[in-house]
Amino acid sequence: MSTAPKVVVTSEFDEDQLSLVDILDHVLNRGIVIRGSVVISLAGVDLVYLGLDAILTSFETAVRHLQAQPRR
Repeated sequence: MSTAPKVVVTSEFDEDQLSLVDILDHVLNRGIVIRGSVVISLAGVDLVYLGLDAILTSFETAVRHLQAQPRR
């Protein structure tokens, strides 16, 4: 079973178009997550599954989120 790549873009701005500066500001201040997967199958049997989760954000934002999490 294959699925098409899915891209989700959300905006808190009223404008229809985002400039590159707005996107870069969002990435550095709030962060984004890129998630992907590849499944290699033969005759309907899944043989290999590769998954990727990447978080893009500034170091300062990452530290702020880590400090905000309660300790276990």
